[in-house]
Amino acid sequence: MDIHNLLYNQDASGINPRAGSLLVADPMMEEIYFSRSAVLVLDESSDGGHLGITLNKGANNALPDLIPDCQRGGEVPVFCGGPVDMERLFLLHSLGAVFPGASEVIPGVFVGGNVDDIISYLEDGGQIEGNLRFFLGYSGWTKGQLQAEIARHSWAVNNHPDGRKLLTGEGNEFWRREVMNLGDSYRSWLMVPPDPSYN
Repeated sequence: MDIHNLLYNQDASGINPRAGSLLVADPMMEEIYFSRSAVLVLDESSDGGHLGITLNKGANNALPDLIPDCQRGGEVPVFCGGPVDMERLFLLHSLGAVFPGASEVIPGVFVGGNVDDIISYLEDGGQIEGNLRFFLGYSGWTKGQLQAEIARHSWAVNNHPDGRKLLTGEGNEFWRREVMNLGDSYRSWLMVPPDPSYN
């Protein structure tokens, strides 16, 4: 059996992801930051590059280390957004009206907000799970780089992800859920074990 034909039966040439697209990693990808990952594209630059946040990779950081004024920070998960500028902190949330100045990426999912408003929300006991997540670093591609990776089947693209689920779950289970959301053409991806040596 030709594993390539089984896993990659779609023509991926000419796909151009945009802000709000969800990239779902090929099951054979081994790069540490992107293996079994899902990346939300936040921006496409004027020169054709892309910036995204890896959604499902936990990081060994506590929020008080990053925002010392946030006393409740020990309860707030911090995720690894990607390998670029890993001292830069991003916030994705579903609380657009609560954090003035936030930008909507897809319906119901926003990026950014005023730090003081965010701290106040946390200190006042605001709901965390499903409502907000912090990420250190981001994922970036120069002009044409992401399109080339998609054409090589490194990523599948969902241009209409369900924003209600993107701030819940993590790790392989998150990845499997997003593969299922890609439809029947990608069901074969779910048969590949996380460690291909077990196959």
